[in-house]
Amino acid sequence: MLVGGQALDVACGFGGNALYLAGRGYHADAIDISDVGLAQAQREARQRGLQDRIQFIQADMDRWWVPPRRYDLILVFFYLNRGLMPQLAGGLRPGGLLFERNRNVRHLQVRPDFDPGYLLEIGELRDMALNAGLEVVYYSDGTPEQDSAVRLIARAPG
Repeated sequence: MLVGGQALDVACGFGGNALYLAGRGYHADAIDISDVGLAQAQREARQRGLQDRIQFIQADMDRWWVPPRRYDLILVFFYLNRGLMPQLAGGLRPGGLLFERNRNVRHLQVRPDFDPGYLLEIGELRDMALNAGLEVVYYSDGTPEQDSAVRLIARAPG
């Protein structure tokens, strides 16, 4: 079970993951470009008494730099920026974990209209993590029946 530490929720949307982690003792940085999503997340944090455990950051991940060696846990769910993996790896403390979930090209079998530029190739996320110096703890490319969900858990050395 995940308990305590410093977490980063990338492209947090309405903040569900950051709220979950804050409720389990984490201090979370929740970043998103949407002021609407962040405003809703802030309201929910106040209602739950978690406002002191989450820092909400409105920023574009193309322009925001992940602080080095700051996080015990980084979450990236359904946000794809292929150039971000080295920053994510560098943002982890030794032994820190990256949890990422995204979609791959198999998603086109169920959503042929989906923009393929936002889909990973088979094995691509695993290779990105390995090339960034992370140890892959778990990896799956999923199936179309599983929403073609790529799942990665990777650990920083140390």
